[in-house]
Amino acid sequence: MFFWIHDGRISPNPPAVQPNRVPMVHPSSQPMATEIGDGGSQSPPTGSFLHRNPGDAYKESSLPQEKLVFFLHEIMTSPVFTKMENEPISDCLDSMLEKGIRHLPITNQLGQLVGFVSDRDLLDKHKSYERKNPVSDVMIKRVLVGTPGAEIRQVTKVLLEERIGCLPIVNDDNIPIGIITRSDLLRLLLKYPNLSLMV
Repeated sequence: MFFWIHDGRISPNPPAVQPNRVPMVHPSSQPMATEIGDGGSQSPPTGSFLHRNPGDAYKESSLPQEKLVFFLHEIMTSPVFTKMENEPISDCLDSMLEKGIRHLPITNQLGQLVGFVSDRDLLDKHKSYERKNPVSDVMIKRVLVGTPGAEIRQVTKVLLEERIGCLPIVNDDNIPIGIITRSDLLRLLLKYPNLSLMV
């Protein structure tokens, strides 16, 4: 599930995830015999594995044994580093450079997400007379967020359609509990090259 947070308030119009017109079939999602005599549509029911077509048995045994579905809570970076909205721009940028991160969720006094900044946002405003300004002056106040149970293929589709590079993950109290970036998706593809990220 996805929704917008604007000035700390949940917006009622989440981005629509368009259904795929042509269902995609993952190689490892082909029907397989689960019991003796329960063959697939291309092989007649048999009473023994030995009587099956050797080619079909070989194909099934060589299929990649990987998960078909991943959810945000399985691959998100957690815990997530945050800063409060009254923190100076210079402190936020220094912390990001020190920790080697490019995206920073901004929270209020209660720890709830109210904004978001990237290293580019801060570097653009990192002039001598702006260093001590609060980060709330430059943060993005309308933030697209996801919930831990969101399916990773829907996340990929939303990131592409909204043209954003990262997605904060919040709990029911609107408190950031994780974050996912395009780099996380690329690492997932490197680990599971046969994984389909598009719905």
